[in-house]
Parts: sequence; structure tokens; C-alpha cells
Amino acid sequence: MNIEIDNKEVIPLRDFKLTWRWEKTHNPEITETEKVQIEPVSEAESKRLNKIIDFFEKEDNLNMSFIPTDWISASSENNEKIEQFRSKLTSIIEQWDERVIVTWDRTTTLRTSKEIFLKYWDDFCYPSSDDVTIISEKTNWVMFYNHIGIAKIWTKEKNEHTTKPIS
Repeated sequence: MNIEIDNKEVIPLRDFKLTWRWEKTHNPEITETEKVQIEPVSEAESKRLNKIIDFFEKEDNLNMSFIPTDWISASSENNEKIEQFRSKLTSIIEQWDERVIVTWDRTTTLRTSKEIFLKYWDDFCYPSSDDVTIISEKTNWVMFYNHIGIAKIWTKEKNEHTTKPIS
């Protein structure tokens, strides 16, 4: 299954309520070329997309064809921990080359490249405030980030990082 975004519903990043996360004052390293790859969608499109994403947020549905990792530390308290999680996540999803959809709630959703998400994952996932679902456009993997700084990744194909679901 592919999750398709209506490109007419992509809004300018400057109009997105979380745009401050990619402003120079917060993230001086991000380039304008990279920011163009962060594509927020309208509230209406976000609601439509989340009707689809809801299916993937139910563990019973995922258990049918996905395999989970254990919960992984996704701490962003220092550069070393940021890189540790980036490395772990990259190794789990490296076999898929597709864009990702990031949703914070039913009205706040965007699409970006896998590379941008991996490079700036800690701007998409804030500890203490964010519970975020990240899903690949072709639904090959889904990641749940919890505000306590942990993540669980479900993948369609077994790899060295996944465990068998309990029957």
C-alpha cells in the first residue's frame, strides 16, 4: 500500500505551526535546499492521511505483516546519543529508499525525504513533548517515537534488528 499526498495540499514551510524547528535560530546547520524537502500539508490533508495512518498505529494490524524491534533509546541529550540512534535507525531502514510521512497529531503532518529525516531526526522528535508516528510512503516500515525518548520500529521484512512477534 502506498500513502499518497495530494501535492495541491502541500503548504509552505513558513505557514506550518512547527516551522520554528527548522529555522536558523534553532537549527543553524540546515540549508535552504534541505528545508525545501520538508513538505507540510494542510490541516484537511493531514486529517485525510491520518485516517490511513490510524490502521498502522494499531499493534494488532501491524502483527499481521510487520516485525517489531524492541524499544530503542532515542535520546537527544547529546551529540553522541543523537548519532547512536541515527545509526541504529539507518541500519534498520536502509533497505528502503522512499520518502517518509511524519505526523504529530491529526492536524499536523508533513512529508520529507528519508535522508532529511535521518539527518535531523531530533528536530522531528522532541523528548518530553512529542509522540510521533513516522511511516514510509510505501508502508514498508513505521516508527513510533515516544516523548520519553524511546522508539519502536516495525518493518515488513525481517532484518537483524527485528524480533519475531509473540503469537
